[in-house]
Amino acid sequence: MALNRRKTRTAPVRCKELAQLLGIREAEAADRSLSGRLKVVAKLKAARRVEIARGRSGSWLYDMNRHLNLCTMLRLEYEALAEYFAEGAGEGSQPKPARAGSHL
Repeated sequence: MALNRRKTRTAPVRCKELAQLLGIREAEAADRSLSGRLKVVAKLKAARRVEIARGRSGSWLYDMNRHLNLCTMLRLEYEALAEYFAEGAGEGSQPKPARAGSHL
């Protein structure tokens, strides 16, 4: 499975790639909320850990292309989360209240 490595992926392409790579439903991959993205990141990290363990043990099940695809998708999801937080930080963000005793 060749991944679309362009930075700007359309939502259907992202959903299809994640569903194929992780074995999840496209509806689950389509959730672009914070909790949905964090769940996808957690699944990607778990799948990457399994693939790393297979590689280290010398298992014949290890697939370097799958490992690289997992790393690529994880990086893209982290970038999407960074954009999500960057967009949210600019909209009506208020300064955090000071902690008690921090004014000294």
